[in-house]
Amino acid sequence: MSANPDLEPGRPLDSAERLVDAFEAGRRRRAAEDAAEIRLLAHAAASLAPSATATTEQLRRAELDRRALVADLATSNHLSEWTVTRLLSEAADLCRRFGAGVDALERADISRQHLSVIHDTGAAILDDDARAEFISIAIERATELTPGRLTSALRVIAERYLERTLDERHEDAVAERRIETCDLDDGMGALTLFAAATLIHGIRDRLTQQTHSVIAAREPDDEDTRTTAQIQADIVTDLLLTAGPDRCVAGDGLDAIRGRVQVSLPVLTMTGASNEPCLLAGYGPIDADTARALAAGAAGWERVMTSPVTGAVLAVDRYRAGKRLDRFLAARDERCRFPGCRRPVWRCDIDHTIDHQLGGATRHDNLAHLCRRHHTMKHHTAWTVEQTSPGVLVWTSPTGRKHTDRPEPVVRFVLDEERERRRRMLREPWLVTADDLTADGDPPPF
Repeated sequence: MSANPDLEPGRPLDSAERLVDAFEAGRRRRAAEDAAEIRLLAHAAASLAPSATATTEQLRRAELDRRALVADLATSNHLSEWTVTRLLSEAADLCRRFGAGVDALERADISRQHLSVIHDTGAAILDDDARAEFISIAIERATELTPGRLTSALRVIAERYLERTLDERHEDAVAERRIETCDLDDGMGALTLFAAATLIHGIRDRLTQQTHSVIAAREPDDEDTRTTAQIQADIVTDLLLTAGPDRCVAGDGLDAIRGRVQVSLPVLTMTGASNEPCLLAGYGPIDADTARALAAGAAGWERVMTSPVTGAVLAVDRYRAGKRLDRFLAARDERCRFPGCRRPVWRCDIDHTIDHQLGGATRHDNLAHLCRRHHTMKHHTAWTVEQTSPGVLVWTSPTGRKHTDRPEPVVRFVLDEERERRRRMLREPWLVTADDLTADGDPPPF
Protein backbone atom coordinates (compact mmCIF):
# COMPACT_ATOMS: atom_id res chain seq x y z
CA MET A 1 0.00 0.00 0.00
CA SER A 2 1.03 3.64 -0.28
CA ALA A 3 3.54 4.84 2.31
CA ASN A 4 1.92 8.28 2.30
CA PRO A 5 -1.25 8.21 4.47
CA ASP A 6 -2.04 11.82 3.59
CA LEU A 7 -2.61 10.89 -0.05
CA GLU A 8 -5.03 7.99 0.22
CA PRO A 9 -7.87 7.42 -2.28
CA GLY A 10 -11.15 8.78 -0.98
CA ARG A 11 -9.80 12.19 -0.02
CA PRO A 12 -11.57 15.11 -1.77
CA LEU A 13 -10.14 15.47 -5.26
CA ASP A 14 -13.21 16.75 -7.08
CA SER A 15 -11.30 18.71 -9.68
CA ALA A 16 -9.09 15.74 -10.54
CA GLU A 17 -12.07 13.41 -10.79
CA ARG A 18 -13.90 15.84 -13.08
CA LEU A 19 -10.79 16.07 -15.21
CA VAL A 20 -10.48 12.27 -15.54
CA ASP A 21 -14.23 11.93 -16.23
CA ALA A 22 -14.08 14.60 -18.93
CA PHE A 23 -11.00 13.02 -20.50
CA GLU A 24 -12.69 9.61 -20.58
CA ALA A 25 -15.84 11.11 -22.10
CA GLY A 26 -13.78 12.81 -24.77
CA ARG A 27 -12.00 9.56 -25.60
CA ARG A 28 -15.35 7.77 -25.92
CA ARG A 29 -16.67 10.44 -28.27
CA ARG A 30 -13.55 10.28 -30.41
CA ALA A 31 -13.78 6.49 -30.56
CA ALA A 32 -17.33 6.69 -31.91
CA GLU A 33 -16.26 9.37 -34.40
CA ASP A 34 -13.29 7.26 -35.51
CA ALA A 35 -15.61 4.29 -36.13
CA ALA A 36 -17.94 6.53 -38.17
CA GLU A 37 -14.98 7.79 -40.23
CA ILE A 38 -13.80 4.23 -40.92
CA ARG A 39 -17.26 3.25 -42.16
CA LEU A 40 -17.50 6.41 -44.27
CA LEU A 41 -14.15 5.71 -45.97
CA ALA A 42 -15.02 2.05 -46.45
CA HIS A 43 -18.28 3.07 -48.13
CA ALA A 44 -16.35 5.47 -50.38
CA ALA A 45 -13.86 2.75 -51.32
CA ALA A 46 -16.67 0.30 -52.10
CA SER A 47 -18.48 2.82 -54.27
CA LEU A 48 -15.37 3.25 -56.40
CA ALA A 49 -14.61 -0.45 -56.81
CA PRO A 50 -15.36 -1.70 -60.34
CA SER A 51 -17.54 -4.75 -60.84
CA ALA A 52 -16.01 -8.11 -61.65
CA THR A 53 -17.42 -7.90 -65.20
CA ALA A 54 -16.26 -4.33 -65.90
CA THR A 55 -14.94 -3.57 -69.36
CA THR A 56 -11.55 -2.00 -69.99
CA GLU A 57 -13.17 1.42 -70.41
CA GLN A 58 -15.14 0.99 -67.17
CA LEU A 59 -11.96 0.02 -65.30
CA ARG A 60 -10.21 3.12 -66.66
CA ARG A 61 -13.14 5.31 -65.63
CA ALA A 62 -13.24 3.81 -62.14
CA GLU A 63 -9.51 4.42 -61.67
CA LEU A 64 -9.89 8.06 -62.74
CA ASP A 65 -12.82 8.50 -60.36
CA ARG A 66 -10.74 7.00 -57.56
CA ARG A 67 -7.84 9.35 -58.24
CA ALA A 68 -10.19 12.35 -58.32
CA LEU A 69 -11.75 11.44 -54.97
CA VAL A 70 -8.37 10.76 -53.35
CA ALA A 71 -7.10 14.14 -54.52
CA ASP A 72 -10.25 15.85 -53.22
CA LEU A 73 -10.00 14.22 -49.80
CA ALA A 74 -6.28 14.95 -49.56
CA THR A 75 -6.43 18.62 -50.48
CA SER A 76 -9.48 19.38 -48.32
CA ASN A 77 -7.82 17.84 -45.26
CA HIS A 78 -4.21 18.87 -45.91
CA LEU A 79 -3.09 15.25 -46.26
CA SER A 80 -0.95 13.54 -48.84
CA GLU A 81 -2.68 11.46 -51.48
CA TRP A 82 -0.63 8.47 -50.32
CA THR A 83 -2.06 8.88 -46.80
CA VAL A 84 -5.64 9.06 -48.09
CA THR A 85 -5.10 5.99 -50.28
CA ARG A 86 -3.80 4.08 -47.27
CA LEU A 87 -6.78 5.20 -45.14
CA LEU A 88 -9.27 4.08 -47.79
CA SER A 89 -7.63 0.68 -48.17
CA GLU A 90 -7.34 0.18 -44.41
CA ALA A 91 -10.96 1.22 -43.79
CA ALA A 92 -12.23 -1.17 -46.46
CA ASP A 93 -10.30 -4.08 -44.95
CA LEU A 94 -11.39 -3.19 -41.41
CA CYS A 95 -15.07 -3.19 -42.34
CA ARG A 96 -14.77 -6.30 -44.52
CA ARG A 97 -12.63 -8.54 -42.29
CA PHE A 98 -12.51 -6.83 -38.86
CA GLY A 99 -16.10 -5.64 -38.47
CA ALA A 100 -16.30 -6.77 -34.84
CA GLY A 101 -13.32 -4.55 -34.06
CA VAL A 102 -15.00 -1.54 -35.67
CA ASP A 103 -18.14 -2.28 -33.61
CA ALA A 104 -16.03 -2.40 -30.43
CA LEU A 105 -14.46 0.94 -31.37
CA GLU A 106 -17.91 2.47 -31.87
CA ARG A 107 -18.90 1.31 -28.38
CA ALA A 108 -15.63 2.82 -27.07
CA ASP A 109 -14.63 -0.58 -25.68
CA ILE A 110 -11.28 -0.05 -27.43
CA SER A 111 -9.45 2.91 -28.95
CA ARG A 112 -8.39 3.57 -32.54
CA GLN A 113 -4.83 2.65 -31.56
CA HIS A 114 -6.02 -0.69 -30.18
CA LEU A 115 -7.91 -1.40 -33.41
CA SER A 116 -4.80 -0.65 -35.47
CA VAL A 117 -2.81 -3.15 -33.39
CA ILE A 118 -5.52 -5.80 -33.84
CA HIS A 119 -5.65 -5.16 -37.58
CA ASP A 120 -1.89 -5.16 -38.09
CA THR A 121 -1.39 -8.31 -36.01
CA GLY A 122 -4.29 -10.28 -37.45
CA ALA A 123 -4.11 -9.17 -41.09
CA ALA A 124 -2.14 -12.29 -42.09
CA ILE A 125 -4.85 -14.66 -40.72
CA LEU A 126 -6.62 -15.77 -43.89
CA ASP A 127 -9.25 -18.19 -42.58
CA ASP A 128 -12.44 -16.28 -41.73
CA ASP A 129 -13.40 -18.43 -38.72
CA ALA A 130 -9.89 -18.34 -37.28
CA ARG A 131 -9.72 -14.58 -37.75
CA ALA A 132 -13.10 -14.08 -36.07
CA GLU A 133 -11.91 -16.06 -33.05
CA PHE A 134 -8.67 -14.08 -32.96
CA ILE A 135 -10.57 -10.77 -33.09
CA SER A 136 -12.83 -11.83 -30.22
CA ILE A 137 -9.83 -12.70 -28.03
CA ALA A 138 -7.98 -9.55 -29.13
CA ILE A 139 -10.88 -7.24 -28.21
CA GLU A 140 -11.10 -8.85 -24.78
CA ARG A 141 -7.37 -8.35 -24.20
CA ALA A 142 -7.54 -4.78 -25.56
CA THR A 143 -9.95 -3.81 -22.78
CA GLU A 144 -7.18 -4.60 -20.27
CA LEU A 145 -3.94 -3.58 -22.02
CA THR A 146 -2.39 -0.48 -23.54
CA PRO A 147 -1.72 -0.60 -27.30
CA GLY A 148 1.99 -1.11 -26.63
CA ARG A 149 1.48 -4.16 -24.43
CA LEU A 150 -1.33 -5.43 -26.63
CA THR A 151 1.06 -5.70 -29.57
CA SER A 152 3.36 -8.25 -27.94
CA ALA A 153 0.42 -10.20 -26.45
CA LEU A 154 -1.40 -10.46 -29.79
CA ARG A 155 1.73 -11.56 -31.62
CA VAL A 156 1.73 -14.61 -29.39
CA ILE A 157 -2.00 -15.27 -29.81
CA ALA A 158 -1.89 -14.80 -33.60
CA GLU A 159 0.66 -17.61 -33.90
CA ARG A 160 -2.15 -20.10 -33.21
CA TYR A 161 -4.04 -19.02 -36.32
CA LEU A 162 -1.34 -18.41 -38.94
CA GLU A 163 -0.89 -21.03 -41.63
CA ARG A 164 2.85 -20.50 -42.19
CA THR A 165 5.19 -21.25 -39.29
CA LEU A 166 7.17 -18.52 -37.58
CA ASP A 167 10.44 -20.04 -38.83
CA GLU A 168 9.23 -19.81 -42.43
CA ARG A 169 8.06 -16.23 -42.04
CA HIS A 170 11.20 -15.20 -40.15
CA GLU A 171 13.41 -16.54 -42.95
CA ASP A 172 11.57 -14.37 -45.46
CA ALA A 173 11.61 -11.36 -43.15
CA VAL A 174 15.35 -11.61 -42.47
CA ALA A 175 15.94 -11.49 -46.20
CA GLU A 176 14.37 -8.01 -46.12
CA ARG A 177 16.81 -6.60 -43.51
CA ARG A 178 17.98 -3.17 -44.52
CA ILE A 179 18.91 0.37 -43.57
CA GLU A 180 16.71 3.29 -44.56
CA THR A 181 17.52 6.99 -44.41
CA CYS A 182 15.19 9.96 -44.31
CA ASP A 183 16.04 13.66 -44.66
CA LEU A 184 14.58 15.88 -41.94
CA ASP A 185 14.35 19.63 -41.38
CA ASP A 186 17.08 21.83 -39.93
CA GLY A 187 19.94 19.85 -41.40
CA MET A 188 18.96 16.61 -39.64
CA GLY A 189 18.35 13.08 -40.90
CA ALA A 190 17.08 9.73 -39.64
CA LEU A 191 18.66 6.28 -39.98
CA THR A 192 16.42 3.24 -39.45
CA LEU A 193 17.70 -0.32 -39.07
CA PHE A 194 15.38 -3.23 -39.91
CA ALA A 195 16.77 -6.47 -38.46
CA ALA A 196 15.87 -9.44 -36.27
CA ALA A 197 14.07 -8.43 -33.05
CA THR A 198 16.67 -10.15 -30.86
CA LEU A 199 19.43 -8.04 -32.42
CA ILE A 200 17.44 -4.81 -32.11
CA HIS A 201 16.61 -5.42 -28.43
CA GLY A 202 20.21 -6.39 -27.71
CA ILE A 203 21.53 -3.27 -29.44
CA ARG A 204 19.16 -1.06 -27.48
CA ASP A 205 20.14 -2.55 -24.14
CA ARG A 206 23.85 -2.40 -24.91
CA LEU A 207 23.50 1.27 -25.84
CA THR A 208 21.75 1.88 -22.52
CA GLN A 209 24.56 0.20 -20.59
CA GLN A 210 27.24 2.16 -22.46
CA THR A 211 25.35 5.39 -21.84
CA HIS A 212 25.22 4.69 -18.11
CA SER A 213 28.99 4.05 -18.18
CA VAL A 214 29.61 7.43 -19.83
CA ILE A 215 27.44 9.23 -17.27
CA ALA A 216 29.03 7.37 -14.35
CA ALA A 217 32.52 8.37 -15.53
CA ARG A 218 31.76 12.09 -15.39
CA GLU A 219 33.82 14.14 -12.96
CA PRO A 220 32.13 16.72 -10.69
CA ASP A 221 33.54 19.57 -12.80
CA ASP A 222 32.87 17.80 -16.11
CA GLU A 223 31.35 20.07 -18.76
CA ASP A 224 29.63 17.14 -20.46
CA THR A 225 25.92 17.95 -20.05
CA ARG A 226 24.57 15.70 -22.80
CA THR A 227 21.26 13.94 -22.19
CA THR A 228 20.87 10.17 -22.32
CA ALA A 229 19.32 10.37 -25.81
CA GLN A 230 22.16 12.59 -27.06
CA ILE A 231 24.83 10.24 -25.69
CA GLN A 232 23.18 7.24 -27.32
CA ALA A 233 23.07 9.01 -30.68
CA ASP A 234 26.74 9.97 -30.32
CA ILE A 235 27.76 6.40 -29.44
CA VAL A 236 26.00 4.97 -32.51
CA THR A 237 27.53 7.65 -34.74
CA ASP A 238 31.05 7.05 -33.41
CA LEU A 239 30.78 3.28 -33.76
CA LEU A 240 29.48 3.39 -37.32
CA LEU A 241 31.93 6.01 -38.55
CA THR A 242 35.09 4.75 -36.85
CA ALA A 243 34.77 0.94 -36.52
CA GLY A 244 36.03 -1.31 -39.32
CA PRO A 245 34.03 -4.05 -41.08
CA ASP A 246 36.54 -6.82 -40.29
CA ARG A 247 34.25 -8.22 -37.59
CA CYS A 248 31.19 -8.29 -39.84
CA VAL A 249 29.66 -11.77 -40.12
CA ALA A 250 26.88 -11.11 -42.65
CA GLY A 251 24.48 -9.65 -40.13
CA ASP A 252 24.69 -12.53 -37.64
CA GLY A 253 25.69 -10.74 -34.47
CA LEU A 254 24.06 -13.06 -31.95
CA ASP A 255 27.41 -14.24 -30.57
CA ALA A 256 28.47 -10.62 -29.98
CA ILE A 257 25.40 -9.50 -28.08
CA ARG A 258 26.27 -8.27 -24.62
CA GLY A 259 22.96 -6.55 -24.16
CA ARG A 260 20.48 -8.43 -22.03
CA VAL A 261 17.50 -10.16 -23.58
CA GLN A 262 15.10 -12.61 -21.91
CA VAL A 263 13.99 -15.54 -24.04
CA SER A 264 11.59 -18.32 -23.02
CA LEU A 265 12.67 -21.51 -24.78
CA PRO A 266 10.66 -24.76 -24.57
CA VAL A 267 12.96 -27.64 -23.67
CA LEU A 268 11.99 -29.68 -26.75
CA THR A 269 12.83 -26.71 -28.97
CA MET A 270 16.20 -26.33 -27.23
CA THR A 271 17.08 -29.95 -28.01
CA GLY A 272 15.93 -29.64 -31.63
CA ALA A 273 13.05 -32.08 -31.18
CA SER A 274 10.50 -29.33 -31.85
CA ASN A 275 10.32 -25.97 -33.60
CA GLU A 276 7.68 -24.54 -31.30
CA PRO A 277 8.20 -20.75 -31.34
CA CYS A 278 10.05 -19.16 -28.44
CA LEU A 279 9.27 -15.86 -26.71
CA LEU A 280 11.37 -12.72 -26.50
CA ALA A 281 10.24 -10.79 -23.41
CA GLY A 282 8.62 -7.50 -24.39
CA TYR A 283 8.30 -8.48 -28.06
CA GLY A 284 6.66 -11.86 -28.63
CA PRO A 285 7.46 -14.96 -30.69
CA ILE A 286 10.89 -15.43 -32.30
CA ASP A 287 12.14 -18.27 -34.46
CA ALA A 288 13.60 -21.39 -32.86
CA ASP A 289 17.04 -21.17 -34.53
CA THR A 290 17.68 -17.69 -33.12
CA ALA A 291 16.59 -18.76 -29.63
CA ARG A 292 18.83 -21.85 -29.75
CA ALA A 293 21.79 -19.70 -30.83
CA LEU A 294 21.23 -17.35 -27.91
CA ALA A 295 20.85 -20.26 -25.49
CA ALA A 296 24.07 -21.84 -26.73
CA GLY A 297 26.02 -18.70 -25.85
CA ALA A 298 24.38 -18.10 -22.49
CA ALA A 299 26.52 -18.36 -19.36
CA GLY A 300 23.69 -20.22 -17.63
CA TRP A 301 20.03 -21.07 -18.02
CA GLU A 302 17.03 -20.70 -15.78
CA ARG A 303 14.57 -23.59 -15.74
CA VAL A 304 11.03 -22.22 -15.42
CA MET A 305 8.29 -24.45 -14.02
CA THR A 306 4.77 -23.37 -15.02
CA SER A 307 1.22 -24.25 -14.04
CA PRO A 308 -0.35 -26.85 -16.36
CA VAL A 309 -3.63 -24.95 -16.00
CA THR A 310 -2.76 -21.27 -16.41
CA GLY A 311 0.79 -21.22 -17.73
CA ALA A 312 1.77 -18.93 -14.83
CA VAL A 313 5.30 -19.19 -13.44
CA LEU A 314 5.45 -21.42 -10.36
CA ALA A 315 9.18 -21.66 -9.70
CA VAL A 316 12.56 -21.02 -11.25
CA ASP A 317 15.80 -22.81 -10.60
CA ARG A 318 19.24 -22.79 -12.16
CA TYR A 319 21.90 -25.40 -12.73
CA ARG A 320 24.20 -23.27 -10.61
CA ALA A 321 23.50 -21.54 -7.32
CA GLY A 322 22.05 -18.03 -7.47
CA LYS A 323 19.32 -15.71 -6.22
CA ARG A 324 16.34 -17.96 -6.72
CA LEU A 325 13.69 -15.46 -5.69
CA ASP A 326 15.10 -12.73 -7.94
CA ARG A 327 15.12 -15.12 -10.88
CA PHE A 328 11.56 -16.22 -10.16
CA LEU A 329 10.32 -12.62 -10.11
CA ALA A 330 12.22 -11.77 -13.30
CA ALA A 331 10.70 -14.74 -15.13
CA ARG A 332 7.20 -13.95 -13.84
CA ASP A 333 7.14 -10.18 -14.31
CA GLU A 334 9.27 -9.59 -17.45
CA ARG A 335 8.71 -5.81 -17.07
CA CYS A 336 7.53 -3.08 -14.68
CA ARG A 337 4.21 -4.12 -13.21
CA PHE A 338 2.48 -0.74 -13.44
CA PRO A 339 -0.34 -0.92 -16.03
CA GLY A 340 0.99 0.07 -19.43
CA CYS A 341 4.70 0.28 -18.51
CA ARG A 342 7.05 -1.86 -20.62
CA ARG A 343 10.41 -1.18 -18.96
CA PRO A 344 12.19 -4.56 -18.63
CA VAL A 345 12.90 -6.06 -15.22
CA TRP A 346 16.65 -5.43 -15.32
CA ARG A 347 15.89 -1.71 -15.33
CA CYS A 348 13.46 -1.98 -12.41
CA ASP A 349 13.51 -2.22 -8.62
CA ILE A 350 12.02 -5.14 -6.70
CA ASP A 351 9.34 -3.53 -4.54
CA HIS A 352 7.50 -4.83 -1.46
CA THR A 353 3.80 -4.39 -2.23
CA ILE A 354 3.19 -3.99 1.49
CA ASP A 355 6.18 -2.03 2.75
CA HIS A 356 8.77 -4.04 4.61
CA GLN A 357 8.79 -1.58 7.51
CA LEU A 358 5.03 -2.09 7.82
CA GLY A 359 5.42 -5.86 8.17
CA GLY A 360 5.38 -6.86 4.53
CA ALA A 361 7.08 -10.21 3.91
CA THR A 362 9.93 -10.71 1.45
CA ARG A 363 8.00 -13.33 -0.53
CA HIS A 364 6.93 -13.85 -4.13
CA ASP A 365 3.35 -12.88 -3.22
CA ASN A 366 4.46 -9.51 -1.80
CA LEU A 367 7.12 -8.57 -4.35
CA ALA A 368 6.95 -7.18 -7.87
CA HIS A 369 9.19 -5.25 -10.25
CA LEU A 370 8.58 -1.50 -10.57
CA CYS A 371 10.60 0.96 -12.60
CA ARG A 372 12.02 3.89 -10.66
CA ARG A 373 9.29 6.23 -11.92
CA HIS A 374 6.40 4.05 -10.76
CA HIS A 375 8.22 2.90 -7.62
CA THR A 376 8.51 6.55 -6.55
CA MET A 377 4.90 7.24 -7.52
CA LYS A 378 3.68 4.33 -5.37
CA HIS A 379 5.35 5.68 -2.26
CA HIS A 380 4.84 9.42 -2.69
CA THR A 381 1.46 9.88 -4.35
CA ALA A 382 -2.11 8.74 -3.70
CA TRP A 383 -1.69 5.75 -6.01
CA THR A 384 -1.91 2.45 -4.08
CA VAL A 385 -1.41 -1.18 -5.05
CA GLU A 386 -2.54 -4.51 -3.64
CA GLN A 387 -1.31 -7.96 -4.66
CA THR A 388 -4.62 -9.83 -4.57
CA SER A 389 -3.00 -13.15 -5.50
CA PRO A 390 0.62 -14.00 -6.32
CA GLY A 391 1.65 -11.82 -9.24
CA VAL A 392 -1.75 -10.13 -9.74
CA LEU A 393 -1.53 -6.42 -8.85
CA VAL A 394 -4.58 -4.21 -8.45
CA TRP A 395 -3.70 -0.51 -8.61
CA THR A 396 -6.06 2.18 -7.31
CA SER A 397 -5.74 5.68 -8.72
CA PRO A 398 -6.16 8.90 -6.69
CA THR A 399 -9.69 9.17 -8.08
CA GLY A 400 -10.59 5.64 -6.97
CA ARG A 401 -10.36 3.83 -10.32
CA LYS A 402 -8.98 0.29 -10.16
CA HIS A 403 -6.61 -1.18 -12.75
CA THR A 404 -5.54 -4.84 -12.67
CA ASP A 405 -2.14 -5.84 -14.01
CA ARG A 406 -1.47 -9.55 -14.55
CA PRO A 407 1.78 -11.17 -15.66
CA GLU A 408 1.61 -12.76 -19.08
CA PRO A 409 1.68 -16.58 -18.93
CA VAL A 410 5.09 -17.87 -20.00
CA VAL A 411 3.61 -20.96 -21.71
CA ARG A 412 1.41 -19.44 -24.41
CA PHE A 413 1.40 -22.03 -27.20
CA VAL A 414 -1.29 -24.69 -26.86
CA LEU A 415 -0.55 -28.16 -28.17
CA ASP A 416 -4.01 -29.74 -28.39
CA GLU A 417 -7.71 -28.95 -28.11
CA GLU A 418 -8.11 -30.61 -24.70
CA ARG A 419 -5.39 -28.51 -23.16
CA GLU A 420 -6.87 -25.43 -24.80
CA ARG A 421 -10.25 -26.23 -23.27
CA ARG A 422 -8.76 -26.81 -19.82
CA ARG A 423 -6.55 -23.79 -19.71
CA ARG A 424 -8.71 -21.20 -21.48
CA MET A 425 -5.61 -19.22 -20.66
CA LEU A 426 -5.77 -16.83 -23.56
CA ARG A 427 -9.24 -15.71 -22.56
CA GLU A 428 -9.32 -16.16 -18.77
CA PRO A 429 -5.83 -17.08 -17.57
CA TRP A 430 -6.52 -16.48 -13.90
CA LEU A 431 -9.37 -18.86 -13.16
CA VAL A 432 -7.63 -20.68 -10.34
CA THR A 433 -6.80 -19.57 -6.82
CA ALA A 434 -3.30 -19.00 -5.53
CA ASP A 435 -3.36 -22.41 -3.79
CA ASP A 436 -4.11 -24.13 -7.09
CA LEU A 437 -0.95 -22.82 -8.70
CA THR A 438 1.19 -25.58 -7.19
CA ALA A 439 0.47 -29.28 -7.21
CA ASP A 440 0.56 -29.66 -3.42
CA GLY A 441 -0.69 -26.19 -2.43
CA ASP A 442 2.72 -25.09 -1.15
CA PRO A 443 4.38 -21.82 -2.24
CA PRO A 444 7.28 -21.90 -4.70
CA PRO A 445 10.50 -23.29 -3.14
CA PHE A 446 12.33 -20.21 -1.90
